[in-house]
Amino acid sequence: MSDERRRLTRLNGFKFGTCRQLDGTTVTECLIWNHNEQGALLEFPDTFGPGAAFRLNCPELAIDAACRVVWHDGREWGVAYAD
Repeated sequence: MSDERRRLTRLNGFKFGTCRQLDGTTVTECLIWNHNEQGALLEFPDTFGPGAAFRLNCPELAIDAACRVVWHDGREWGVAYAD
């Protein structure tokens, strides 16, 4: 049995994106490891991430979405799209 709990298969990303606080004040870069229509796996340069809710943008992957954090472990953050 697979440990995969996602309903949709993730697509490889491996592109850099930006996370902007919803109030527009802080921008943080991240690496998008994978993504689908419901969310993404992000990695940040250190354990300090963008907060519980933010806007993710990556033109190369056609992502521009409000996100909420579902889980995080160190530098890796799983997010769901809120749009």
